[in-house]
Amino acid sequence: MGTFSKPASAEQKQRWAKIWFQKLCQFHRRKTEPDWKFSADDVIAFLRSRRDAEVPAWKRMKIIEGLIQYRETIQRREVNDLLPLKKKMGEIILIEQAKTGGLDSIDDVVGKINPNEMDAIQEFRRSMRRAGLAIATERCYVRKLKAFMADRGLNCLADFDRIHACDVEAHLTDLAVDGNVSPSTQNQAFHSLLKFFELVLKREMGKIEAIRANKDSMAPTVMSPEEVGQVFEGLEGVYLVIAKLLYGCGMRISETHRLRVKDIDFANKQIEIRQSKGNKSRLVPMPDDLIEPLRRFVKTRDALHEHDLANGTASVYLPYALDRKYPSAHRELKWQYLFASHRLSRDPRTGRIHRHHLRATTFPTHLRRAVEQAGILKHVTSHTFRHCFATHLLWQGTDIRQIQQLLGHSDVKTTEIYTHVRNPHEAKVVSPLDRLVREEVAGIGCARAD
Repeated sequence: MGTFSKPASAEQKQRWAKIWFQKLCQFHRRKTEPDWKFSADDVIAFLRSRRDAEVPAWKRMKIIEGLIQYRETIQRREVNDLLPLKKKMGEIILIEQAKTGGLDSIDDVVGKINPNEMDAIQEFRRSMRRAGLAIATERCYVRKLKAFMADRGLNCLADFDRIHACDVEAHLTDLAVDGNVSPSTQNQAFHSLLKFFELVLKREMGKIEAIRANKDSMAPTVMSPEEVGQVFEGLEGVYLVIAKLLYGCGMRISETHRLRVKDIDFANKQIEIRQSKGNKSRLVPMPDDLIEPLRRFVKTRDALHEHDLANGTASVYLPYALDRKYPSAHRELKWQYLFASHRLSRDPRTGRIHRHHLRATTFPTHLRRAVEQAGILKHVTSHTFRHCFATHLLWQGTDIRQIQQLLGHSDVKTTEIYTHVRNPHEAKVVSPLDRLVREEVAGIGCARAD
């Protein structure tokens, strides 16, 4: 069932053959005697124990292949009695593939839905999962929909028959006037309701003219190149590499977390950023300073993946369409997250066990310590590096359209915010206060000379 990123070498096969033979001996409580003439029945008993431990069929096939290898190359014995086991296991693998790739129930598509939730919430979750929205987006939109339902006294999906644009408009206005919420919070409420009308109610929400929360037009916080270097000095390991990706490529922190091994293109010295904000993709140049560190991380990730394969736990989250199209891809190295968590975790939607990427809260904790260590008093976040990337390129004379493309902005107006950051290399405007003080000092100097 599994398709591996690279075929195992003869040395690796020999090593795994010895490992599986040792495990077979341990199962039957025998000393590891290289010449023990184990039978097919001995192997079947071992395989059944692995099956009962919920080891997948493809992994049990590896056991059979390893023991065949051991018989042939080390014991120099016939393997005819083991070949039917290999054939049968191949059939079991096909059955598991069919179950994994098929559409046996709605749970295959959207995962488990809490039946105790209101029917409107349940249907909203199903619709968002079919549409492929991120789980963080789902959680946010569900919170906003629940707040709207509580505000309007709605208890079930049928109650939405009397809900129209004026109700949404009144709710958003209340948030801005009485709730005194931030513009982003009001926007989240608007977009969650818009998505609910689109996916669940299947009708237009209508024109909304609510009072909008005021959004201050603020220049982004930007560190100087020297300050960026000082922050780098306080980071190490994976956190330093992530920081350099943020600053060197203009990536968002979520984009670095979602990098998969296949996205690192050493041949063309570029990095592919997929499923970014707005479900867009883009290519960014790979900084020379990151080539070797990234090579080391890919090598380390390969070793961890081999360990997961041996334990039968190699798996990574894939969007449902890809998971169905390539049912064995979740075990291939190229699809694994580059910056993987040290622990396995359960997908909250499907219940499947995966090795996910680093937690979203891990890097900010290390960044805060590095900023404090550097004595920088600016409000620095993960996104500040993206601001620095764009602003420093602008200071170097890079065309703003090119910066727009590197950042993945749809509209150049979004990129133009970086023109509001003062360039320290430009001719400095002399403050009237400084001019006045200088003239007074000059006047005093002349009077003393006289």
